[in-house]
Amino acid sequence: MNRPVDVERANLLANVELFAEIDRVTLAKLAAHLRPVVLAGGEVLFREGDHGDAFYLVAKGTIGVYCADPDGGEDSRIALLGPGDPLGEMALLTNNPRAATIRAETDAETLRLDRAVFLRLVRETPSVALAIAATLSRRLGTSVTRKVTPDVAGPQAAMPRSAASAPGWSARHFGKDGLAAALAALALAGGWLLPAPSGLSLSGWHAVAILVAIVPMLALGSLPEGILALGMAALWVVGGVAPVHVALAGFASASWVLVVGVLVIGAAVAATGLLYRIALWTVTHGGAGFVRQALSLSLAGVLMGPAVPNATSRVALVAPVVSELVEALGYAPMSRRGIGLAMAALIGFGQMGAVFLTSSTTAVLVYALLPKSGGVEVNWLSWAYYAAPTSIILLAGLIGAIVFFYRGRAGDESRGGGRADALALQRAILGPPSRNEIVAFAIGAAVLVGFVTQPLHGIDPAWISVAALLVMAATGILTVDTLRTVNWNFALMFGTIAGIAAVFRATEADRWLSHVVAGAIGGLGDQPVLFVAALTLLCFAISLLLRWQAAAPLVTIAIGPVAAEAGIDTLVVGLVAVIACAGFFLPYQSTTYLAMYHGVGGKLFTHAQARPIAIAYGVVTLVALCASVPVWRAMGLI
Repeated sequence: MNRPVDVERANLLANVELFAEIDRVTLAKLAAHLRPVVLAGGEVLFREGDHGDAFYLVAKGTIGVYCADPDGGEDSRIALLGPGDPLGEMALLTNNPRAATIRAETDAETLRLDRAVFLRLVRETPSVALAIAATLSRRLGTSVTRKVTPDVAGPQAAMPRSAASAPGWSARHFGKDGLAAALAALALAGGWLLPAPSGLSLSGWHAVAILVAIVPMLALGSLPEGILALGMAALWVVGGVAPVHVALAGFASASWVLVVGVLVIGAAVAATGLLYRIALWTVTHGGAGFVRQALSLSLAGVLMGPAVPNATSRVALVAPVVSELVEALGYAPMSRRGIGLAMAALIGFGQMGAVFLTSSTTAVLVYALLPKSGGVEVNWLSWAYYAAPTSIILLAGLIGAIVFFYRGRAGDESRGGGRADALALQRAILGPPSRNEIVAFAIGAAVLVGFVTQPLHGIDPAWISVAALLVMAATGILTVDTLRTVNWNFALMFGTIAGIAAVFRATEADRWLSHVVAGAIGGLGDQPVLFVAALTLLCFAISLLLRWQAAAPLVTIAIGPVAAEAGIDTLVVGLVAVIACAGFFLPYQSTTYLAMYHGVGGKLFTHAQARPIAIAYGVVTLVALCASVPVWRAMGLI
């Protein structure tokens, strides 16, 4: 239950003019970073000319605003502030010196928000900056003199260059982008000037060359993946490799409708605040003891997966809550147990993306590439069934690794003074579940039931998701603003990559590629354990060059036919690709890892401290996939 003080502070924040335009979920996230500062009567909070590094909100007592006498006399009080009044709000936007001295007239308490924390929140939720900027504009517009707006850091305050300057070309970016463009041009030139290899048609050779040309640009991140994918399709059409309906076949598929549907559903559900509420409930009810806390965090992430198909979004959602949990439990920054809880959240919310078909958009993309006439029928329920052996071993192994590396000795890292009040304040701000949260929960549950029961009713998941979107739109949960938050970059990449198989079939490049791969891996197809081990190591290597979203489908396209000829179902290749291509041995590899690192502000762990789990992910993945082979054989996949 929320204590009276939590409700009081929640009401205080909700009625602050500066936060008037911020929705309650974002306000709860912001409240997680407010730090109480207690002042005795007469105590100075900060002085005129001090560095402006934080914003304050008066919570209790009376605060005086003083300006220096230009003739050297005593400071004169120009304003008297009480509960709900802001202090130093311009410090959120600038780092200019303070324009006034702030002194407590009575015993008082303020809530402090560091500028660095605010800027990080702005990067994650740009609407915060717009809302606060709008309020500041109104306040400054009604100000007659500098003195009626306490501590606005002066009328000459300007955004820092890093925030105000538009991004431009740098030598570093030019070098990286130039290298990517040169490698792409070289691949295209080779494809058009060199003769096609034996057994490959000219159009097939061109199709392969265009795909190879895109790889360095994907690897170096020179352009958004969706734009590069559309460029690849355009080259296929303009270069005479395939007609438009073949090059864009992926967009004319139920799988593309499904991925767009789950992306929009996830965005709509997240916008209601339901998922933030669930994450907050999870971290505050995980139970006592480090092992139980780590286990509950991981399991909550796994279970939340089907509702939010983007792993990076899930991690970004839970990271600030994990920060508060660590502090509430009294663990010191960079402590073993604090790191362990962050890693548990990363594993559950980010790395377990293959547990359910809709736990990851990458899994849906791989699903779209699997042959519909394969040895087993793949749907939402069967995917979870076949993925279960690996998922169980992987989750158990990683939790064990987290406990081994980060548990430490009981009580040796707590510094006391935990801030459980911060979690309680967030719950108070959220209040009881809203009508939109309740409707979103009901729709999400109905969608999952529809996916699970597909073998009974025979309706493709794509059309179930479309029905859910119609209901969400009719109930007002899904709006035009929600659509703007969807990851359309991935949707574009999905549609184009899903069409690669059609292009390769039309040009017979798939047969040639199958022979090349078959020759490279020799007779490993007759030894499934070695085949899976070799494929896993290959995925590790490819993931060093390509992000998970691009690496997993490309591996499925290249290796799938070879596996099928060896009697290994292509679903095995898909599962291996989705799991093994998600490594984070190096920070740049994984957007989910980076979302966790930046989501906690780099304060809970360093890259070096996270490396044991990164390595453990690779080791446990290899063991889990190889150990699944006998089970997959019993299931009929091998």
